Amino acid sequence: MGSSGEIIDRKQHDIAAAANAATYDEVLTRTCTELSPHIKHPTLKRLYENLIADLYQRAAENSSVPAVLDIGAGEGSVTLPFLEFGCRVTAVDLSTSQIAELEKKCSRYADRLETRCMDVTEFLETTAERFDLIVANSFLHHVPDYVGLVEKALMLLRPGGQFFSFQDPMRYDTLPPVTRIYSGAAYIGWRLFDGDVIRGIGRYIRRKRGVYLDDSPEDNTEFHATRNGVDQNAIAEMLRKQGFEVEIVPYFSTHSPFFQKLGETLNVADSFGIVARRTDR
Repeated sequence: MGSSGEIIDRKQHDIAAAANAATYDEVLTRTCTELSPHIKHPTLKRLYENLIADLYQRAAENSSVPAVLDIGAGEGSVTLPFLEFGCRVTAVDLSTSQIAELEKKCSRYADRLETRCMDVTEFLETTAERFDLIVANSFLHHVPDYVGLVEKALMLLRPGGQFFSFQDPMRYDTLPPVTRIYSGAAYIGWRLFDGDVIRGIGRYIRRKRGVYLDDSPEDNTEFHATRNGVDQNAIAEMLRKQGFEVEIVPYFSTHSPFFQKLGETLNVADSFGIVARRTDR
C-alpha cells in the first residue's frame, strides 16, 4: 500500500491529467500553433531546430534510425522535425484531439510514427520499449512531480541515450529582478490584446497572491503559475546524479512578437531547455 504522500501526489497528478485533457480540446488544438511561442517566433523555432539537429546527429551515432519517445507530444508541430530527420517516433499524449491533429500533420511519415493516446506516466510504467532519445516539449510545467517523471522516463533510455526538454518557465526566484518584471509586463501586455483579457489578468493577479483553485482548468494546466515555475537546477542535478552530461539552455519566450523581440534585444531569459546525454555506451 502506498504512503499518504504517494497518494496525494497521485491525486494531484490525476487532477492535472484531467485538466489537460479538458483544456486541450478541439478548439485549443486548432489554435495551438498561434498560442505556442516556441513555434510562432522565428528565433525560437531556429533555436529548437538547431538543438534537434545536434540531438539527431548524436543519436545517429548509435542507431541508423534513432527511436524517439515524445512525451506530452501535443498537436505535432514539434514532433514533425524528428520525423523529417528520419527518426522513428512514439508520440504520447492524453488529448484525443491533439493526437488526431498530430497524426494528420505527420501523415507523410506514418510508417515511422506510433501514437499512444494515454497518460504519460501510465505509458512510462507499462511499456517495455527502449529509446535513443526522450523529448518533453512544453510539457514539464503541466506535471506536478516533473523531476520524478523525468527520472522515470530515463529508465527507458538505451546506453548513450539523450534527454531533451524545451519551453518550460525557469524557477521564478532564480531570475534577476529585471527579468521577472519584464516577463510579467510582457504577459500583461499580451493579455491586453487577447480576447480573455479580464479573466486572464484576474487569474494572473490571483496566482501572484498564491491563490490556487482546484476547480480551475487553467490553474490545473499551469502549475508553474503558483509553484514558482519549474526548477531547472533540480532537474539538472538529478540528471547529473544519474550519470548524464547536462546543458541548460536559457532563452526568452513570450506570446507577443513585440515583447519577444524586445526581450531578445535586452538579452533576458525566463525559459529553458535541457540537453542531457548519458555517458555510458
